[in-house]
Amino acid sequence: MIQPRKFLLGGVALLALTGIAAAADVPMRAPQAVYTKAAPAWSWEGQYIGIHGGYFWGDNNVNGIFALEPRGGYGGFQFGYLHHLSRNWVIGYEVDISFGDINGAVGPLNNSIDYFGTARTRLGYAQGQWLFYATAGLAWAQSDLAAAGLTFDRPQVGYVVGAGIEYAFARNWSAKFEYLYMDLGTTNTNLVVVSTDTTASTVRLGLNYRFANWNPSAPSDFPVKAPVRTAGWTGPYIGVHGAYGFGDHDTLANGVVVSSLEPAGGLFGIQSGYNWQISRNWVFGVEADSSWGSLKDTIGTSTVDIDAKGTVRARYGYTNGNSLIYATGGLAWIHAEQNIAAGGVVRDQFYLGWTVGAGVEYALNARWSAKLEYAYSSYELSENPAVPLREEFNLHTIKFGLNYRAGIFDLIGMRW
Repeated sequence: MIQPRKFLLGGVALLALTGIAAAADVPMRAPQAVYTKAAPAWSWEGQYIGIHGGYFWGDNNVNGIFALEPRGGYGGFQFGYLHHLSRNWVIGYEVDISFGDINGAVGPLNNSIDYFGTARTRLGYAQGQWLFYATAGLAWAQSDLAAAGLTFDRPQVGYVVGAGIEYAFARNWSAKFEYLYMDLGTTNTNLVVVSTDTTASTVRLGLNYRFANWNPSAPSDFPVKAPVRTAGWTGPYIGVHGAYGFGDHDTLANGVVVSSLEPAGGLFGIQSGYNWQISRNWVFGVEADSSWGSLKDTIGTSTVDIDAKGTVRARYGYTNGNSLIYATGGLAWIHAEQNIAAGGVVRDQFYLGWTVGAGVEYALNARWSAKLEYAYSSYELSENPAVPLREEFNLHTIKFGLNYRAGIFDLIGMRW
């Protein structure tokens, strides 16, 4: 059974990707002048991309017996968005992915982390060119356990919390130091290794390039109203959805199918994102979603039940007034519980994969829009115990969603 604590802070990542930051009553039919607060004398506002490097140290408790301590350096990249709630308070989101040489061994076991990533909200206090912030959200990792020549994949998903300091040393450049703590939860299977429970800490140095038009020398009496122009689809949104999912789950031993199931069922969930209308007809955005329900199938004594799934995706589309037609793709994950009677295998764990799809969204008015979306996702897990085992999930999802054009702080009426 999936543990709620894994998503308590992990769900923050969904709010993160809304650009919960910004919120304005943005017309949908055509660009139009609106009025909002002018930027402070030194602004952190805007989108950014960057690179980072750091050190990872963790603890992985295997079967309550072996205490592995994977450690090592890593590097990666990140992108995000920041928005000023007031002169000093800043909120935004960040998504990152890291790769490294991270290993830990005890006795016959070795644990390696191939890559990991996070999707987080950042809330900070800005003092001129300094930004002090706390952060929390979703974390995931692809790790492997090896013992006596055997390897076992361990995709894991959990939550992350942390804090950092960022300093803007030039007009568009900033450097940061950050500490993150990740709890990647417990993975259970009776295939040789029964249980793994992983937590980790990381420190990193990062370098960001901001695309916003920083203007540190411009005078400002923040807040002062100043006219700005925004495009029709630009801005944050949050929403709900219902979906129907179906697909295939094959388990192969030595390349031979020992179990073939077709899980299907309903899902419901939430999504959030941010759009940028980069020209009259083209829109780019990011979106995250999480869904809960049951995609289930049983044949004889073999069962599989997918009780949660989610994605972090880019969207790119063509708009003509109130309609938006888009393609989408990115990272996907599922949580499944299964009993494969043919091999006596019982699992309760996450699977990481990828997703692609397409959809159409229609603006009902300035705030509300409805969408219909199709997505295909694929997940694979390979292990080589005495009999090499591979699992494959291929899922199709048809989703109907309703979005509200605002950030979370608009909905709760928060004023800073």
